[in-house]
Amino acid sequence: MLHWYEAERRDLPWRRTADPYRILVSEIMLQQTRVDTVIPRYEQFLARFPDLAALAAASLDDVLAEWSGLGYYRRARSLHAAARAIADEHGGEFPRQYTPLRALPGIGDYTAAAVAGIAFGEPHVGIDGNVSRVLCRYFGIAEAPTRVAVRRLLAAAAGSLLDDHAPGDVTQALMELGAQICTPRSPRCVDCPLLLRCVASADGTQELLPVRRKQTVVDVAEAAGVVERSGRFLLLRGQRPTVLADMWEFPTRDSRLREAVVAEDTVDPADDLRSYLAELGQGSVTLRHLGEIRHGITNRRIVCAVYRADAGPTGSEPVALSAKLGWFTPAEAARLPLAASAKRVFALLGVDA
Repeated sequence: MLHWYEAERRDLPWRRTADPYRILVSEIMLQQTRVDTVIPRYEQFLARFPDLAALAAASLDDVLAEWSGLGYYRRARSLHAAARAIADEHGGEFPRQYTPLRALPGIGDYTAAAVAGIAFGEPHVGIDGNVSRVLCRYFGIAEAPTRVAVRRLLAAAAGSLLDDHAPGDVTQALMELGAQICTPRSPRCVDCPLLLRCVASADGTQELLPVRRKQTVVDVAEAAGVVERSGRFLLLRGQRPTVLADMWEFPTRDSRLREAVVAEDTVDPADDLRSYLAELGQGSVTLRHLGEIRHGITNRRIVCAVYRADAGPTGSEPVALSAKLGWFTPAEAARLPLAASAKRVFALLGVDA
């Protein structure tokens, strides 16, 4: 496998460095995001925050703004918190072992093991989705890798592969094998360097492993309102207690699930949006439909109807909100931690932000 990796690995920017900071940034960015998407954003992020000290000294708003569009913003908060903890509690020196890395805020088993193994040669293998898929098939583990007992089994199985080999090489070879050969669907078994000893290939069960726990996908309908005054747009931060809590959005309501639209108590998102805008001090508004944007957050598949909100008589004070409210030009909005959905709304308006 290591010979295969040496010959076939992709030339990725984070593989050209042993700097633990850059490896940490790449590992957190790569969680739940495609490599092709990460490459330009990784370079851009490092240009803005070239080292641990720069990231630790930055405000969370600046970090979130730089992360905008990558999604799963908890990762950015975790990265920032970890950088500050290293600066404050470790004198700016990166912990070299798994245990102190794991103790950093927001750093889980996978990230701690990956950084310890790749950056410092510690005997740990980072087990992400690609690695767990390879291991489940190679060892014939027919249980869901999300189970705690199975995760421990996978860690032991990965450890058995180390022998005298560099843990970082083993980790990255397993990742690459999962990304290029041992793919979720239609794995290229005939090209796999582990073919002769792979239990799943011998049993013909490679398409059945790893065992997947079904995740219910929920279809959600939203309505977003575009309110503009003198070239400035109304945006809110923290209007919904979700993974977007730190991001700025257009006024948005997500008051019904698509499968529940026939229920008697269903509220039309547009009606809910109209009431919400009144609460925000916009008076009686007329909504003009501009189009739809589609996006997803975790297990939610979202269709958001976008409306231009033409304000009627105004002058009322906004109700007390836990959310922050502000008026921004597109140029100002571009410097905010802006939700991806808000960027799509600006794009629908033909405005760069």
